[in-house]
Amino acid sequence: MKESIRRIGLAKARVDNGFSLVGRTLDSKDVVSRVLMLLASRTVAVANAIMLLGLNNHPNEGLPLLRSLFELAAHMRWVCEKDSLRRAEDFLEEHKNPDWQDLWPSRRLRDRMKELGFGRALEEKALLSCYDHIHANALGLPWGHVFEEHRHAGATAEDLLSTTALLMGHVLKSLESRWPGKFPGADELWDNVRGTR
Repeated sequence: MKESIRRIGLAKARVDNGFSLVGRTLDSKDVVSRVLMLLASRTVAVANAIMLLGLNNHPNEGLPLLRSLFELAAHMRWVCEKDSLRRAEDFLEEHKNPDWQDLWPSRRLRDRMKELGFGRALEEKALLSCYDHIHANALGLPWGHVFEEHRHAGATAEDLLSTTALLMGHVLKSLESRWPGKFPGADELWDNVRGTR
């Protein structure tokens, strides 16, 4: 778990440092930069919240935030992959008046993860964690043991934090593709970890 925390911290520092380097070159009329800044700031905030839940023995409660982080990272990779201006404009239009069900459609995430080369293990974590969120740790109340089928343990803190670190690698990869040399470290976050791509 310490290694995952280190990787998340490294990613957040690289995002901060990178924006410090590119900050003076940002143009308020640049839609792509605006979208990437928005999404990057959300990923850092969400990663912070996930770490708090993971470190305080609430990994299953962190799964909706992890699902959000999947979506944010996939949006960033998608915008940077090609047709960046059109895709950034599409993102802003789509999110003018969002609804929860519009923010996280599984089909869109599945399609984008395949298109962008996210690993199969990450795809499964993104789309199968809903069961863990609903069914895990249902024995926490007095007499919960009466219901044997509620013994599902769900996600571990290490699952939550290691996946967060992998996704922050995708965040760095996106930013580095937009501003080469300013946001290094995606490969370092992925080294020796399965399911990165």
